[in-house]
Amino acid sequence: MQLNLKARDWHNWLSVLLVVPMLLVGFTSIFLAHKKELGLNDIDLTPYVAWLPGYGESGRRAQAPEVRSTATLTDGRVLIGTQNGLFEVVGTSAHAIPELGGDQIRDIAELPWGIVVAAKAGIWLSQDGRWQRVVAGDAWNAHRHPDGSVSVTLKDRGIVSSNDGREWSPPASLRAVLAGLPSTDMPDERVTLGKLMIDMHTGKAFLGKNAEWVWIDLLGFVWVFLGFTGLWLWWRTQTKKRDSALKRAQQAASVARITQ
Repeated sequence: MQLNLKARDWHNWLSVLLVVPMLLVGFTSIFLAHKKELGLNDIDLTPYVAWLPGYGESGRRAQAPEVRSTATLTDGRVLIGTQNGLFEVVGTSAHAIPELGGDQIRDIAELPWGIVVAAKAGIWLSQDGRWQRVVAGDAWNAHRHPDGSVSVTLKDRGIVSSNDGREWSPPASLRAVLAGLPSTDMPDERVTLGKLMIDMHTGKAFLGKNAEWVWIDLLGFVWVFLGFTGLWLWWRTQTKKRDSALKRAQQAASVARITQ
């Protein structure tokens, strides 16, 4: 009997401890389902998360650069795009460009009017040695055209082009071609076992890409509900135990006074 009581106590206390990750999973799932609408990727918390072990000085710094793209400019400079930022080679050493620090660099293109970089955080432009992000979004590649313009592919907007790096718009010719492409010419999506597992996890396999947020929100709310109700039930149990112990102590004290 004593063993069962100890096992039950261990179960109760472990359940309380596991409520914290359960609530974190629930809340973060809901936020991730709506990160685009909430603009979560544009909120920089770097100065405030250093206390977390995974974001300490050693945790945030990559052990080795993952090179994603390179470009040799007409003036002889070499730019190297990595998983964690853009670097300029000077002599035998590489110096990080602060403005693009931590951003994932996908492609680099040099134009007569500047340097264009396609990165995870958007399209970056360098003119007169100054870097700035000119278009927000998830950019994948930068292609220079013979007429001096450049095209960049954005994940949610498709292809955009510019003649000066300041004004970006979808190229009319390509837009018309893509709009007239028959759906029968589009290849079927390849589904591997790994992709199936991910799509079942996110709900895409059941509800489709546009409605997978319903699945994620539902599961997130379930986890949050179970976490809070579990805490509430545990608190009620502890309160009842405390009240019962206090009542027994009061009764024992009353009996002791009567017998004296």
